[in-house]
Amino acid sequence: MSAVNEVVLDVDGLRVHTTDGSGLPVPIIEDVSFSLARGEVLGIVGESGSGKSMTALSVMRLIPGSLSQTGSIRLQGRDVMTLPERELQRMRGTKVSMVFQDPMTGLNPVRTVGSLLVEALRRHRDVSRREARKLAIEALRAVGIPSPELRINAYPHQLSGGLRQRVMIAMALLHDPAVIIADEPTTALDATIQAQIIDLMRSRVTSAGLILITHDLGVAGQICDRIIVMYAGHIVEEGTALDLLARPRHPYTAGLLAAAPRFDRERKPLIPITGSPPTPHDRPEGCPFAPRCSRTIDPCRDQRPELVPGDLSTAACWNPLNS
Repeated sequence: MSAVNEVVLDVDGLRVHTTDGSGLPVPIIEDVSFSLARGEVLGIVGESGSGKSMTALSVMRLIPGSLSQTGSIRLQGRDVMTLPERELQRMRGTKVSMVFQDPMTGLNPVRTVGSLLVEALRRHRDVSRREARKLAIEALRAVGIPSPELRINAYPHQLSGGLRQRVMIAMALLHDPAVIIADEPTTALDATIQAQIIDLMRSRVTSAGLILITHDLGVAGQICDRIIVMYAGHIVEEGTALDLLARPRHPYTAGLLAAAPRFDRERKPLIPITGSPPTPHDRPEGCPFAPRCSRTIDPCRDQRPELVPGDLSTAACWNPLNS
């Protein structure tokens, strides 16, 4: 396999659960499997509560202590699930890094952005403070921050939302990680800045693989090579971005598309998905989307569908579209 197609992350059978009052397991993430290649952008989309961010935190081994996770996570061939805490800390930031939705939660408000970058560099590299500062300025310049020699002395509150997000991206790229996870990185930004951040992230993903977590299929369509659609802790559809957006097979994917505004063709009335996603404590026995689906048939109510390959995408549905 060539370097550009090298699999840098392989997740197999990931499960995350909590327990109820009687000590019984309550599943949050159920049997999630996917891989990520070097140079690839993989989108994970779905409504709030679908399990997108929990999947990302599981890859980083950062889930809350009240939860348990099982399954296989291999990062560049290493089994992340068996690494001791010291190795995990070394892995985060150097092998896998994360860009969060709100940069103010990832940046210390009482420290300059330069001091954060310098600390991150010196923690993982044998460089002097002067050399680290020089590298930090270059990192800020690489993500399009104007006058980085001045901005390096700024505190987070002195920067716009777009600039703060660029700082977060610079931090994520500092050590040339194999995997970058971006969790809703453009949600709090206006449309123009969103487009700039999307272009920046796409252009910077060459030697790394990027996982983009978003509720916006339009954003995913702009940047992603492949898309995974999650609902109630399950993968319900997976395919190339082009195929999945053009001809979705799962009714939930089609519902997300119908509920999202489109500006690339004739505008149509938005059609919301009725109802709400189930909580982990009240997921139905059969297809988790069945109570909200207009295509429900008898098996949907009591039999959990498996992911089945189709002509264009893989979907977990007893009555798929475009079959």
